[in-house]
This record gives sequence, C-alpha cells and structure tokens, in this order.
Amino acid sequence: MADDEALTALLKQLDSIANAPMTAAQREMRAAPLLAAARVTVTDVVTALGRADLRWTLEKAQECGVSVETWLAAVQAVGASPTDSLTELLDRIHRTESAAEMMKAGYWAALDAAGRLTWNRG
Repeated sequence: MADDEALTALLKQLDSIANAPMTAAQREMRAAPLLAAARVTVTDVVTALGRADLRWTLEKAQECGVSVETWLAAVQAVGASPTDSLTELLDRIHRTESAAEMMKAGYWAALDAAGRLTWNRG
C-alpha cells in the first residue's frame, strides 16, 4: 500500500476526476492508470477514505467547513458498503462533499428499506 503522502496525492487527483464534467467511463479511463501507478487497489483507497489521520481527510473537512468526524460520517453515509468498482469509488468521492454539506446544514443520513440513502432534518 502507498504511504500517506502518496495516498493524499492520489486522492486529490481522484477528487478532481470525480468532480470533472465527464462521463463515468471517461472518469474511469482517467483514474485507472493513477491507481496502477500508485500500486493501490480500489479497496485500498476506500479504506483510506475512512482514515481520520490522513492529510486528505483533514484538508477536505477543513475545505467543507466541517469537523473530521462529520467528514467521516459523510464518507460512511455515501459508502457504507464495500466496493471494488472504480466507477463506484469515484461516485462516492463526488457525493461525499455534498453529504458533508447536508450534514453541516443539520441533516442526518439514513438508509431506507431498499438501502438507499435518505436525508432527515433533525
């Protein structure tokens, strides 16, 4: 697995790709070589997303104006199930920032009976 600085650099690149105006296939085509070059798997990156001590996590929380705990709750909300899909990983990275904003606005995440993410105001 890559060291923390390499993971942070990779996540910054993946974040840019995840939020770029491209199709899912184009995003995957751009991101796949980055994972290969970093010698990490999608599972490794998913695990890194949940780390409170990773610089990328700290920076994203600060960028969104939320605590690290709230950022990690947003990560959990959009990606509660394991995945090895690069397309799903990129989608999760994209949706996490929106989820953090929802939490900052006072909403909390829940799953409905079908397992879909829903938002409740508390």
